[in-house]
Formats: sequence, structure tokens, C-alpha cells
Amino acid sequence: MTPLGSASLRASLAGVALVGCVAALACAGTVSERPYPALSERREPIRKIAVAPIAARPEEAAAAAPLVARHLAQALALRGVEVIPPEEVAHVDSGAGVAELAAAVARQFGADAVLVGEITRWVEREGEALGSQRPAAVGLRVVLHGAPAGERLWQGEFDRTQQSLLENVLLTPRYPGGGTRWLTADEFAHFAADELATAIPVAR
Repeated sequence: MTPLGSASLRASLAGVALVGCVAALACAGTVSERPYPALSERREPIRKIAVAPIAARPEEAAAAAPLVARHLAQALALRGVEVIPPEEVAHVDSGAGVAELAAAVARQFGADAVLVGEITRWVEREGEALGSQRPAAVGLRVVLHGAPAGERLWQGEFDRTQQSLLENVLLTPRYPGGGTRWLTADEFAHFAADELATAIPVAR
């Protein structure tokens, strides 16, 4: 093999590796998922979900929690799921546990499942939309429980810091604003809710 041929081969292999990396990044999601055995054992499709109010571990996220829960509900509705919104689920007299809540929403609304969640991280942007010293960061975990029994079906978690367009050209165009500006924590949390709602396994 001539030196030119060796160089060409190396360039070809490098190109293949680059394409493979790009494809892997394109397929990489923003949500860490964990399906539970009860999901595969389920016989009935999930057509109606009750979205419970979202809890907030960081105190600074408490004011945004109702908006995040509402955004989850709206994103699920856009997928064709019938949704009982968090404002209605909040008034359900269910006791203290998820099992009791699942039984109550099944009884009162005919829900197939209940979605509970928690904001686990909340870092507000420092700076402005066009220039930030510290980008927003959000952690949001949701768990889908079957109704009426309350068994765990699926868990999803979003925990990310906003990246610049140059850091991730495949992800940032999906941000609100198409990656052209730095988001507030509230805006980034809405993106997180959209990503989680898209990942929830409702089409069965």
C-alpha cells in the first residue's frame, strides 16, 4: 500500500467515525428513562393521565412549580392524551400516598395513570438573554403510576444546564428561541417539561 493510499484510508476511517459520532449525538436524548416491569405487563393502553401538582425541592423553584405542572399537562394533551390537569387533581381527596391518589383519580375521572413529579435542581440565569455569565440549569423528575393500583410504570429525569449553540448544534435549536438566546430557568423548565412529556410511554 502506498503512503497516499494509507492517508486516504485513514481519512476515510476518520470520516466514518465522525459520521458515527454525529449520528450518536443526534439520537442522544435529554431524558434518562427507566421503565418498570409493570409497564410491559400492562394490558390496557394509557389514554387518560391525571397530572398531579409538581413538588419543588429547591425553595427558589416553588413559585414555578404550578407552571411546570401545567406545561407537562399541555404537552401531554398535544400528544393526543386525555389529561386531568393539576388544578383538578389538587382538589382530589386522596390521603397521603400515591396509591391512594391513583385510586381516587381512577374513581373520580376514569384515569388510567397518574403522573407525579418533583423539581430537583433550579439555577437561575445570571446575565441577559444575549449574554450570560451563568446559564440556567434545571432538574425535573417525573414518575408515571398506573391507576387504580398505583404501581410504578415509568420514570423519567431531565437534569441539564443550557448549552450554547457552539457546544451542541444538534440540541440547542430545539430550545425556545432556537438556541439564539440564553433562557431563564422558567423557560428552560418548560423545555424540560416538553422533553419529558414527549418521552412518556403513552402509545401502547
